[in-house]
Amino acid sequence: MRCRDKRSTVSFLRRWFHAALISVLALLTIMPVSAKGQSVSEQTVSSFTIRKLTSGPKQHFFGYYGINPWNESGEYLLCLETDFQDRAPLPDEPAGVCLVDAKTGETTRVAETRAWNFQQGAMLHWDPRNPEHGILYNDRDGDSIISVSLDTRTGEKKLLPRAISAVSHDGRYALSLTYGRLQRLRPVVGYTGVRDPNPTTPNPDDDGVFLMDLATGETRLVVSIARVYDILVEKHPELEGYHMWFNHTVFSPDDTRFLFLARARVGKLGRKSAMLTANVDGSDLREVVPWGKGVSHFDWRNEKEIIATFRLADDVMNHVLFTDGQTDYRILAPDFLVGDGHCTFGPDRNWLVTDPRVPRRRSSRRLQLYNVETGDTVEVGEFRLGKYTSGDRRCDLHPRWKPTGDAICFDAIAPTSGTRQLHVAEIRWP
Repeated sequence: MRCRDKRSTVSFLRRWFHAALISVLALLTIMPVSAKGQSVSEQTVSSFTIRKLTSGPKQHFFGYYGINPWNESGEYLLCLETDFQDRAPLPDEPAGVCLVDAKTGETTRVAETRAWNFQQGAMLHWDPRNPEHGILYNDRDGDSIISVSLDTRTGEKKLLPRAISAVSHDGRYALSLTYGRLQRLRPVVGYTGVRDPNPTTPNPDDDGVFLMDLATGETRLVVSIARVYDILVEKHPELEGYHMWFNHTVFSPDDTRFLFLARARVGKLGRKSAMLTANVDGSDLREVVPWGKGVSHFDWRNEKEIIATFRLADDVMNHVLFTDGQTDYRILAPDFLVGDGHCTFGPDRNWLVTDPRVPRRRSSRRLQLYNVETGDTVEVGEFRLGKYTSGDRRCDLHPRWKPTGDAICFDAIAPTSGTRQLHVAEIRWP
């Protein structure tokens, strides 16, 4: 009996210590934590600290994951600033586009946008052609969704004819989706008050993924919804007659290909998805994650490999690594990377960050690091999101690497004020 009581006491103390540590992290107290793992130079993670960068009473957030929020010098980050977070914005309700001082968290409003949502923001990007001062973001021009190129130092502004959903690494091109169709079929990533040009057409041949030249604004359709639908419906006749849309475009690191999701709500089956890749001109179109596997989030590891979260077997969401166009699927750390997360690779292309929900505590997300080469794991912290855990106003962490590999920016709810704020996890390498 005494032996069993001793084991119970030790187990209780371990659980108590773990809960206390998580509570401190949730309060965002700066605390270095020892962790193991390999860096770019084959060193170990020494420690990391977490700090809340921006403050209320206004909301400050970047939006989507896998996009660099730092300018070239690392002096500033980008974010949106709003007065509320409990409802969708009205069509003419602006969000401020702000520069955030990376040291002090002080925000400076440099523009406003009327094309934004809480999941993806306004698709803010630093312009690769002017990475210190140039920014790109979506805005509204009457009934149209456009994008803006702005020099934050000079104020020089250029309007582009379509919205951006991804920007190539060399800054030559953007991929564009029709946000009116997204607003009708997937409003969490749409913009309120925008009209779908094809509201009664299930699978239009004049809509899909567009390629836009960022210098000239010249735009052309490279992959149509009708083309993808014809491929998928042949294998999945239950798709017949249902409205399809595209989501989430990402350029490969060498800008020669891109990936995207094709989606539809199919009766009682609910939302179904497939991932496809194509050359930037739309040629060599491939279905790389099959329809119906629940593919959700993703990133390119390199020019050939992709990571995505989907159900490879049974009903379990895994982080899966595979080669573009092949079926060499490899589940990564199924006992550590549990569930769906916004996965993205750091600059060394080995370290992965993701933010799955915490099993049995669905109101929290955890920030995790995993090294694809070594298998090393780092638990950065757990963050309680409360009522912003799910729904169209949810606050996913949406982690974003700094290009130098020593910091990760993410959105989270500040526990003392309940406001949505920008946070940074700073990683130390010996």
